[in-house]
Amino acid sequence: MRLMGKLVSLVNRRALRAEGHVFAVTPERIAIAEGLQALVAMAPMLCAAVLLGRPEMAFGAVAAFWTCLSDPQGPTAGRLRAMGLFIALGVVVLPIAAYAAHFGFVPSVAALLVLVFLCGLTRSYGPVLGPMPAQAGLIASLAVVIGMASPAPLPGALLQAGYFLLGSLWTVLFCVVLWPVPFSQGACLTLASVFGRLADMAGVLRDLDPRPGHDEPGWLDFDTVYRRGVRLSIERGRALAAHDLRTGAILGPGVDAAGRVLSALIAIGHFRRQSGVAIDPAAQSLLDALQRLLSDVAVQAEGGSPFAPALAVQVETLRQRLGRRNDTMARAVSFAATAVGRVARREPRPAPAVPPAGPRLWFFGADPMVRRHALRVAVACGLAYVLGTLLSVTFAYWAAIAAIVVTQPLSANTWLRIVERALGTMVGGTMAAVLLALLSTPGAMVMAILPLAAITVSLRLVNYGLFVIFLTPMFMLLTDFIRPTGGLIVARLANELLGALVGVAASFLFWPEKERDALHAAIRTAISANMAFASAVLRLNCDDTETLDQIQRDAGLASVRLEVARERMLLEGYWRSDQLGRLQPVLVALRSVCGAAAVVEVLRSGMPGEADRQRAAQYDALTASLLAMLDAGEVARQPVEAASLPAGASADELDLALRHLTATMATFTAAAAPARRRSLA
Repeated sequence: MRLMGKLVSLVNRRALRAEGHVFAVTPERIAIAEGLQALVAMAPMLCAAVLLGRPEMAFGAVAAFWTCLSDPQGPTAGRLRAMGLFIALGVVVLPIAAYAAHFGFVPSVAALLVLVFLCGLTRSYGPVLGPMPAQAGLIASLAVVIGMASPAPLPGALLQAGYFLLGSLWTVLFCVVLWPVPFSQGACLTLASVFGRLADMAGVLRDLDPRPGHDEPGWLDFDTVYRRGVRLSIERGRALAAHDLRTGAILGPGVDAAGRVLSALIAIGHFRRQSGVAIDPAAQSLLDALQRLLSDVAVQAEGGSPFAPALAVQVETLRQRLGRRNDTMARAVSFAATAVGRVARREPRPAPAVPPAGPRLWFFGADPMVRRHALRVAVACGLAYVLGTLLSVTFAYWAAIAAIVVTQPLSANTWLRIVERALGTMVGGTMAAVLLALLSTPGAMVMAILPLAAITVSLRLVNYGLFVIFLTPMFMLLTDFIRPTGGLIVARLANELLGALVGVAASFLFWPEKERDALHAAIRTAISANMAFASAVLRLNCDDTETLDQIQRDAGLASVRLEVARERMLLEGYWRSDQLGRLQPVLVALRSVCGAAAVVEVLRSGMPGEADRQRAAQYDALTASLLAMLDAGEVARQPVEAASLPAGASADELDLALRHLTATMATFTAAAAPARRRSLA
C-alpha cells in the first residue's frame, strides 16, 4: 500500500497541469482490485470457449468486460441500476442489430443508425471533474456495432444475446455479491494526492518573490495551475466521499479540511503578493512548518493510515509557535492547522447533505444537447461504417466504434480524444503485433487476454490514453480468437484513422454546440459565484463555516470551468483568439477577488456589523452592474455601484480587488463589443 501510495503521489504531482482537460491523469483512481474482478469475470466464458471449441462463446467474455466498465462502484443500489441499464440495453440491441445485418447492408446500416441514436439518448454530459465510469448508453452503442458485425438469423442472434446475458449476469453476481471491492484504498490514495498537492502549493508559495518584476510567471502558475489542480482534486475527493459512504468517516472530513487549507493558502498568497516584499524569516518558518504538516498527512495516507492521532500533537505544537502573533500569515497558518487538527482529533462534523439524484433521462424527454449529440454520434458511426465498407477496409465496424468513442459534444474535446486514442493505438498496436506473432494457440491467447483486461479496467479512470494502450491488444487478440484473420494491425490503424476523420467532421459539421454561448455563460457564472463569496464573507456569521465553504467551492469551480473553457477554445484554434487573450486578465482579477475574500474570512471575528452588511449590499449591486456590462457587450458609461466603493486609504484589499475587476471587465467588454456587433449583423 505504501509503495502504491508513493507512486500515485509522484504521478499526481507531475500531472498537475493536465487537470481540467480531457487528457487529465488521475492516478489516485487506479483500481487494481477492480481489474482483478474483470479478470475473474471474463475467465469462465473464455475458458469454456477454448474447452468446448466454441469461439463465439467469447461474446460472453466481451459482455463481462463491458459490464465491468459500466460499473460505477459505490452503493449496491446504484451499481445494480447502472449495470442493469447496460444489460437491458445490450441484450435488446445486440440481437436486433445481428438479425438486421442478416438481411444485408442497407438494413444493417439503418439498424445501426436507429439503435445507436436510441442508446445515445440515455447518456448525460454534465461537467465532470475527471475520468468517469463509462455510461451504459455508450457501451450499449458498442454492442450495437458488434451485433451488426456478426450477422445471424434469428436463432443465431438470440444465441448471441444469450451469451451476452450469461456473461453480464455472472459479472454482476461476482462483482456485486460475491466479491464487492471496498473503497478504503481509493480513499487513502485520494487523500494522499490532495494533501501532497497542498504541500507542494505551500512550498511554491514560500519560494515565490512578490516584489515587482520578480517571479511573475510563478505567481501566474500559483493563481491558475496550482489553484485549479488542487481545487479539482479536492472536488473529486468530495464526489467520491458523497458517492459511497463506505469510504468511512475519514475521507469526507479530510477533504473538507483540505478545502479549508486551500482557503488559507489562497489568503496567504493574496497577502504576500499584495505586500510586494520578500518573505521574512519568521513567516518562512511558519510556512515551512505548515508544509511539513501537510506532507505528513500525505505520507500517512500513502501508508493507509491518514490523520493519525499524532497529528493533533503536531498541530498543537505549531499553534504554540504562533504565540500571540495576530498578523495575516499567523491567522492563515492557524486556520489551516486547526482544520487538520479537528480531523486528527476525530471531532464530530455536521451530517453530509444527501447528494441530489443524477439526471433522469429518458428517450424523448432527454436534454436537447443529449438529443443533438445522440444524433451526431449515430450519423458519424453510420458514415464511418459505410465509408469503411465502400473502401473495402477489413473490419470496417472498427471505424464505427472509433467514431462513437472519439466524437464529443465539443469539437476541441474530440481533437484531444483523437490524440490520446491515436497514441494509445500505436503503442497498443505494437504490443498486439508482438503478441500475435508469439501466441499460436487459443489457450495462449486467453492467458494473454485476461491480464490485459485486468490492467485495462484498473486504468479506466486514470487516463484514457493509458486505457487505450492496453485495450487495443486485448480486443485485437479477442477478435483473432473469435474470428481469426490476417492483417489485423493494418486494419486497426486504417479504421482508427477513418473513425477519427469522421469524428472530427461530425463534431464540426453536424449540429455543433455553440461554444461562444457556453463561454459567455461561463463568464457570467464565474462573476456571480466569486462576487457571491465576496458578499458572503461580510454578511454571514463566523460560525457559518459550512455555508462559506460551499460558496467558496462554487466560486473556485466556476473560475476553473471558465479557465478550462478558455484554454479549450484556444486549443481548438477558435477565431476569437484575441478576445480569449483579453479574457486572461479577467480570470486573474476574479482570482484576486476570491483571494481577497479569503483573507477577510481568515481574519474575521465576531458578528457582522451594519457596515459589513451595507458593503455586502454594494457588492450585490456591483454584481448586477458587471453582468449587465457583460450582456450589453459595451462599457457602462457610469457604473455607479463601482464608484460607490471606498477609494484611497479607506479601501481595503477586497475593495481594491473589486475595483480592479470592474476596470478589467470594462476593458474586456469594450474590446468585445465590435466582434459582438459583427456576429449579430
